[in-house]
Amino acid sequence: MIENMARMPKAESLATMLKYESVIIAIAWLTGLLPRPLRVRMIQFYAGKFSRNMQDHIAASITELIEAHSLTNVLGLAQNELRVVGELDYKLIKRFQNKLVFYYGMFDLWAPLDCCRKLRKAVPGVNVHIADDDVSHTFMFTSCKKVAEKTHEFMTQDAKYDMSNLIPAAAANAGEGDEYDFCEE
Repeated sequence: MIENMARMPKAESLATMLKYESVIIAIAWLTGLLPRPLRVRMIQFYAGKFSRNMQDHIAASITELIEAHSLTNVLGLAQNELRVVGELDYKLIKRFQNKLVFYYGMFDLWAPLDCCRKLRKAVPGVNVHIADDDVSHTFMFTSCKKVAEKTHEFMTQDAKYDMSNLIPAAAANAGEGDEYDFCEE
């Protein structure tokens, strides 16, 4: 659960990056002149420092996000979030707590465990889980399958989250040869 973003440990590095927004956008524009396959390979090379199993479709998606027009929107949203995201709405969480599951990472610098403790104290009985130590904030690069399995577990443990009635509709709409294993690790 992200709250008070400007006071989180990771906010300082984001604020520093936002100071150089114009330079970052210019670099993105210049790299946009390179052939797309080369940009995808550059992303895979750089991301390889953080994730051993970066798949082509993830690198391609990141390539789209670092184009100048997209990056302008992303950085604008980040700037807005630092300004706007404040305290959690505990009344709202209490109202819907029987339908909510919160999943915190052990070392998440955007949602530290202090936030988890604060939530547990403010909303006794809230459904909070703490991930294994190897699940990071950027789990989609490193622990996608693990988080998907955990989400499935949360949803199937309780009838409130029963989504079995959606599966036949999704299967009926699936095209021949559609690939849905985006979390392959």
